[in-house]
Amino acid sequence: MNLIELQQYTISEERAEEYLQAQGILERFDRCPYCESTRIDRVRRGKYKCYGCRKEWGPRRGSILEGLRVPRVRVLIANKLFELDTSVREAAHQLGLSYNTVYDLFDLFRQSIVSMDRDTSFTLSGEIEMDESYFGGRKKGNRGRGAAGKIPVFGILERGGKVRVEVVQNVAGETLLTMAIRKVKRGSLIYTDKFRSYNGLISYGFRHMRIDHG
Repeated sequence: MNLIELQQYTISEERAEEYLQAQGILERFDRCPYCESTRIDRVRRGKYKCYGCRKEWGPRRGSILEGLRVPRVRVLIANKLFELDTSVREAAHQLGLSYNTVYDLFDLFRQSIVSMDRDTSFTLSGEIEMDESYFGGRKKGNRGRGAAGKIPVFGILERGGKVRVEVVQNVAGETLLTMAIRKVKRGSLIYTDKFRSYNGLISYGFRHMRIDHG
């Protein structure tokens, strides 16, 4: 979601809920989850009520957001800050939420990415971006590639689509090319930096463009 779309969906809780329903994150209830009755309606505080069994439930029931008290608008903004690689502390300041609340939100986003990555039912295609990054506490010495004690993470992004992220043992060519073969449809256009481990993508049937970050 770009910033213009984000603005459109964060003008109210109702608009944020519509977006989350359209993405399949929140369910569109057409029957009671307790008794299956279709005699339901929206009542106070945005909840649903069943006129069959008389029970009430919130729009987050059964979703990954169930039990989360953060307003839906702030969930969307937090997700954008997470996408922009904003630190938890800075995001907490911008959202007006506690550090622990934003930490839990970001952790929820990470769990969702991991869950998606385990779903092997889809293959990325079209224009693809690949890059590796390194995570870990601050340590003396080299930064980035070759840094001691860092955990390498490899990401594959389908422009306008989905993302696959995975912790890898190393960033050798064999490792990264194997993941590309497993997760990306042959013939796709892959953008990478000039790291030598990406050599060979063309040999495996991909189109390859290198970006000079300098």
